[in-house]
Order: sequence, then structure tokens, then C-alpha cells
Amino acid sequence: MWYVIQTTTGSEEALVCLIKEMISEDFYKECFYIKRECARKEGDGWQIHLAAMFPGYLFVDTDKPKEMYMELKGVPKLTKLLKEEGETFLAVSEEEQRFLEEIQDRQHVVRRSLVQLDADRKIISADGPVGLYLSHIVRQRIRKRYVLIERELLGEKRNILFGIRLEEDKLADDD
Repeated sequence: MWYVIQTTTGSEEALVCLIKEMISEDFYKECFYIKRECARKEGDGWQIHLAAMFPGYLFVDTDKPKEMYMELKGVPKLTKLLKEEGETFLAVSEEEQRFLEEIQDRQHVVRRSLVQLDADRKIISADGPVGLYLSHIVRQRIRKRYVLIERELLGEKRNILFGIRLEEDKLADDD
């Protein structure tokens, strides 16, 4: 089962490394944060980079939440466990975990989705994660190459940013 750990935005990678270094894998299967592909216009093309999909949040897959919680208490100041009454730290619901598994690849990266537009530049179809949640789009910024999808996650309704690409897009370093 997945659980959430909150940390300082921007320190996700450092905390994942620290947990892997300080806590035995006897207590967890995997510790990770989810990244997303972002596109930035550069000259005639697009520069692609990775950013945290959920800044400040790590995920831990463990069958021993109480033991893992006790181990995490020994990790320096970076962590604040998300608690719910009666639980050691916030469990990701089965539905939320299924959603998160659907949108990311094995490296925990949410890839940009190829979208098709109509004459009014509205998205009519898409592959990848955006295609799975097309009806949940609440905002689209085609020029900036992203959409916002509304989804219940970690106990609240959130607008989640997904990268998109068009057929005619080329990368900045393509010749």
C-alpha cells in the first residue's frame, strides 16, 4: 500500500536518497516521487525537462506502515508525515493509487500526451494520461503545452498539471 510523506518543495530527490540510505528495505518496497515532463519554448523548438508532479510529496510503498513511521522519525528534519486520525501516516486510497499508477511510467515519470485539436484549437482527442482523463480537463493552455485535470487526490479536489505535445512540435536540439 502507498503512503504519503510531505517534505519541503524542491527537496524530494534528496529525501528519497536519504531514506534509501538510512532505512532498511525490510520496511518498504519503494520510495519515490512522481515527475512530469515539462516543455519550454526555445527558439524554433521545445526544451523538455522534468519537474515534480506533486511538489513536496513523496510516496512510500510499504506493508509495514507503523514500523516505517518509526524509522522515518529518525530521518533529519525534512519530513512531516501526513496524518489522519487513527493512522500513522496518510494512506493513498486504492482508487488514488490506481490513478497514479495509470498516469506514470516505471521510472515514475508522467510523459507528455500527444493531443489533437479541432479548428478552434480545443482538444478533441489525446493519447497517454491526458487521453485517459480527457473529460476531467478544466483548463487547457495549448500555447504553453499543458492542461489542468481536476481530480480527487490525497483527500481533496486538486487541479493537476499535465504536459501535452502537438504532432508538429519539434525539440529544440532537433535539426
